[in-house]
Amino acid sequence: MVLLAACGGSPPTGGGSPADPQDVASVRLFNSGLGELTFHIPLFPGDTLPVEVRMYAANGSQIMSVTGGEELAFTFSPPTLASSTPVNGESLVRDITTSAPSGTPGTLEVALHFPADQSTKTFGPFDVLVH
Repeated sequence: MVLLAACGGSPPTGGGSPADPQDVASVRLFNSGLGELTFHIPLFPGDTLPVEVRMYAANGSQIMSVTGGEELAFTFSPPTLASSTPVNGESLVRDITTSAPSGTPGTLEVALHFPADQSTKTFGPFDVLVH
């Protein structure tokens, strides 16, 4: 902490000051019941899957908050693969619903927009399969 304070930086994880938007180097995807979904997002026709995006610094530590907050958007390819809606009170969680038939593969890209510096970072593509 002394080095960070001496250099004027802020720690990238929660508990102290929020991280700067440029500190976000990667994201991982999670679901409370299924665990980590970063390497495979299983969707089922007619079901809704809440997906949480967790932000990480280049050193691998999780970033709990970013100065000025963030806005989250999901983009599916093909666009008919699925849709997502925000979850009230959870800025980094979206509900994913598919209407694609079983066996349909695709991808998801995650965009984080940071109002504090008007930057946007895009992560992915992440593999999606409708089972």
